[in-house]
Amino acid sequence: MAEVNGWITIPNAYSAALFAGAGWDSVTLDAQHGLFDDAGVYTVLQALCATTPKRYVRVPANEAWLVARALDAGADGVIAPMVNSVEEAKRLADAAWYPPRGRRSFGPSLAALRAGGRPYEAAAGDISVFAMIETAEALAAVSEIAAVDGITGLYVGPNDLALALGLGPGSDREEPQLIEAFTRIVQAGAANGKIVGIYCSSAAYARRMAELGFGMVTSGSDGRLMAQAAARCVSAARG
Repeated sequence: MAEVNGWITIPNAYSAALFAGAGWDSVTLDAQHGLFDDAGVYTVLQALCATTPKRYVRVPANEAWLVARALDAGADGVIAPMVNSVEEAKRLADAAWYPPRGRRSFGPSLAALRAGGRPYEAAAGDISVFAMIETAEALAAVSEIAAVDGITGLYVGPNDLALALGLGPGSDREEPQLIEAFTRIVQAGAANGKIVGIYCSSAAYARRMAELGFGMVTSGSDGRLMAQAAARCVSAARG
């Protein structure tokens, strides 16, 4: 069964705890297109310490200091955008793992609290490192990116990938060209023993992607789900 992931864009400890308590297998704090700054990431990660078993951060860019800060803050993994080549995938892996596997500097701060006094051992052997596949260049090199040691998974950004393929932005798509690209990414992950995730806007499409072979499906964001629930409430109250 695929890991069901929830997407958090609102940097508020209370709303994030309510959202995370819904039963997700994991949640992702979106520090790229969400509203998070460093303080928001720290606050929400701490609020979710006992709420959900996995807490990822999508960092704003594939930069070593951003990756390290998210992991030092206690994230269980990172999702890095726009990883377009083997070299960029290696740079991501180097930033995420301690030596000898990578080049991450030791200074776990809040991560030490999450690790129960074993910050080095926990981070050295049990984090998730997702490279986002969302450009034509990344799609062309997906098999090689998936083979990079230290990259534990791939994550599809459907809007940017659709843009790169000339289809315009949008999620939950069914164009054959895009489904073929998804299948290619899933196969590259499977061939290298890596989990492959994808962002979906609905539960129905998440189930469809799980059937296609994705091992992690994001099934909606806090902002979108709140807006949908509020609209249904207003509609019902007005009859």
